Amino acid sequence: MRVAAIEGGGTKFLVAVGSPSSISNHSISIATATPAVTLPQLLSYLRAEHKKEAFHAIGIGSFGPLGIAAERSDYGVIGPTPKPDWSHFSYPKALAEFNVPLVITTDVNAAAIAESNLGSAGHGHRVIYITVGTGIGGGIVINNQLDQGKFHPEVGHMKIAVNPDDPMPEGFCRFHGNCLEGLASGLAIERRWGANLSDLSPNHPGNDLQAKYLAQMCMNLLLTITPDSIILGGGVMQTPFLLAKVRLALREMMNHYMPQFSSEDAVAKLIKAPALAPFSGLVGAALLAQGVIRKKSKELAACRAP
Repeated sequence: MRVAAIEGGGTKFLVAVGSPSSISNHSISIATATPAVTLPQLLSYLRAEHKKEAFHAIGIGSFGPLGIAAERSDYGVIGPTPKPDWSHFSYPKALAEFNVPLVITTDVNAAAIAESNLGSAGHGHRVIYITVGTGIGGGIVINNQLDQGKFHPEVGHMKIAVNPDDPMPEGFCRFHGNCLEGLASGLAIERRWGANLSDLSPNHPGNDLQAKYLAQMCMNLLLTITPDSIILGGGVMQTPFLLAKVRLALREMMNHYMPQFSSEDAVAKLIKAPALAPFSGLVGAALLAQGVIRKKSKELAACRAP
């Protein structure tokens, strides 16, 4: 089933045409400049692929803030953003010439769909994907369907306890100060220590501080959403040993409250790295496009049934 997939990221766009299982092999990368620079390159690629062999839907996972409720007029429209000229950019208008169904969500939601279906979640019924990068975002998938309301989950802005060893306990979120994102995002790490986490020595206190903040997040998610898997992706999670430190910190915080998560093996099965990175969002966008085609096929078959 030939579909087009777009992952619109803060630094680059990934775009490809193919099937979800192989789409990452055909992707091209386009720098996220202004729409006037990025969009013509994107359209040129899609036009050439569509002419070669038609695709039948486009799936999009994009940075936001983004309208993701299909029934609303702002569906697929980027909200106010510091990225130059992207505020009020409309994916439906930009891609209207192809006259195919569009399915649009956040890049984190798209990655969550990919990892729950084809990635490290192993077809778990309840999956949470978290990206820890410049900011912190999350997507929730239940029974292979995105679980969201009229806006996507804002996991990064949950309030957590400030560690007494934090040299900058006020945090860096311009809205909430010391929320999770204000304490544990890549931007917060750089402002606190003057370097990326991966540039610090393994024994630097920043590593343990970061692990404890992310473990608090995992504990909150575990106790409220009861997931089968929590998948931690994003640039910060590429820091060596960080995933292991988060797992250990979670076990210590849980303090045997739920014995099934007391062992090292159990927590390793719960908290995982993404299997499809760095293409999780692109694969998820393709899966969403494939899903909308299947839905329309079923609807058409139902209409034709006697």
